[in-house]
Amino acid sequence: MSEYTSESPASVEARARRRRSAVVIGVVLLGLFFAFWYGLSYYRADEQARASRPPAATCRPFDPDERVPGQVTVDVYNATNRANLASRTAQLLEKQGFVVGKVGNDESGRKTPAVAEVRYGPAGRADGQFLLTVMPKGSKAVNDKRADGSVEIALGTKFTTLRPYVAPTGGLPMCPEPSAS
Repeated sequence: MSEYTSESPASVEARARRRRSAVVIGVVLLGLFFAFWYGLSYYRADEQARASRPPAATCRPFDPDERVPGQVTVDVYNATNRANLASRTAQLLEKQGFVVGKVGNDESGRKTPAVAEVRYGPAGRADGQFLLTVMPKGSKAVNDKRADGSVEIALGTKFTTLRPYVAPTGGLPMCPEPSAS
């Protein structure tokens, strides 16, 4: 027989270690591949979900019936003997975006209101009701049957200041009117 028919136990053990190492490295690489594949599929699914989601709103839909301060022209009158009440109030209205027409003393001959009166006719009803949203508590709406669409405020003895204008639906501005093209 040949001397080389049996292998030394050291070489058998070395070959077994190499085989075990190759299997362990293969299993680890396969695990890393599947972990990477799972992470990539999770990322792609999230990206597709984001792409299918509508973008966040930057304005609310245009509503032709909704009033905004820039559409309302108001005359401001002082029905008391307090100096500069009408001009200070007119400045506050302008800061809130309203268009101010005439400013002066109330010469209507009506009784002095307690807080304030918002006076308008049938054509100015929408503007008058809108203006009441910034007037202090205790202000009254007066439909004085005027023919035009003008709106005026008469400030009374208990008037202090205006309430801030708050745009509806979360404070987003209204989108511009769609063009007819």
